Amino acid sequence: MGLMFISACSSSDTENENENDNENVVEVTATHNAEENQHLFEMGTHELTPGWTTFEFSNASPYDHFFLIWKVPQEGIEAGGEGEALVDHWHKTITEPFQNAFDPYIEGEIEFEEFTKNLIGAVSESAPWFLDPGAQTLGGPGFTAAGRTSETTVNLGPGHYIVECYVKNEEEVFHSSIGMLTYFDVAGEDSTATEPEPSSQVAISSTEGIQFDDSVSAGDHTFEIIFEDQATYSHLQGHNVQLVRLADKEDQELLNELAVWLDWRQPGSLVNRAPEGATLMGGSMEMAGGSTAYFHTELEPGDYAWIAEVPNPSDKNMLQTFTVSGSGDDM
Repeated sequence: MGLMFISACSSSDTENENENDNENVVEVTATHNAEENQHLFEMGTHELTPGWTTFEFSNASPYDHFFLIWKVPQEGIEAGGEGEALVDHWHKTITEPFQNAFDPYIEGEIEFEEFTKNLIGAVSESAPWFLDPGAQTLGGPGFTAAGRTSETTVNLGPGHYIVECYVKNEEEVFHSSIGMLTYFDVAGEDSTATEPEPSSQVAISSTEGIQFDDSVSAGDHTFEIIFEDQATYSHLQGHNVQLVRLADKEDQELLNELAVWLDWRQPGSLVNRAPEGATLMGGSMEMAGGSTAYFHTELEPGDYAWIAEVPNPSDKNMLQTFTVSGSGDDM
């Protein structure tokens, strides 16, 4: 887990080839190996070209997952290398220290303030580059329920990247500690992919919360997710944007349970799956202020919410419910 501190034809064949090139889609599958107790990412490629890139994230496991992208600064590359070597270095110097610091906290042996102090001290020694100049979050597909597929488009520049999922198992072990940590590299000429055309916008900021058009209709949508700013909250991370389908948007108990489940500091939070009655559909993981992601999804008639993975999202205007209606369609 990481913190936000301080990739001779007929004319019709040619057109199809160009159309496919323009999509620039990377397939990613989340899997679970129960025998080995591993959660894994299977990527179609680890070599990407710069530009707008759509990650098609298929969750083939029985647990909820996401795909958080980190861009590693040059100092991190110099310390750990590239590719699998970088993954090993990240795991040893960031993932393991985080889990080791977290264990006594979640067991109730220390308070959160001591956990934070211990963690910063450990990472400052093992991977100082993570804090200064800092690894940068570049978004990626948001929380996606078991058996579902979500698609998120982000603009990637040349560099070396790490991706992780920090959903937890029943023993409060982050999935990044048990296999759900991998990499990709971005290099070469810019891709031909163009910026997606949005059907609607969702904006998020630390001051105004989530703002959106709640009159969206059923059907296919491309949501432009605009990060107007970014901040570090009491759980040491920034805000992101998640879409969830609800059994009943008036069920306050369900909304409260979902908010607590998304706060990784709480016992039982981020463990396996979201509360019953809440189906996570994807979105965008955290990005720097001024960044934009595009989230592609299909909305069926029913109740939904936009929610940020921050403590007490309702207090920050970062839990917003809405209903998608359809002519003669039932939930």
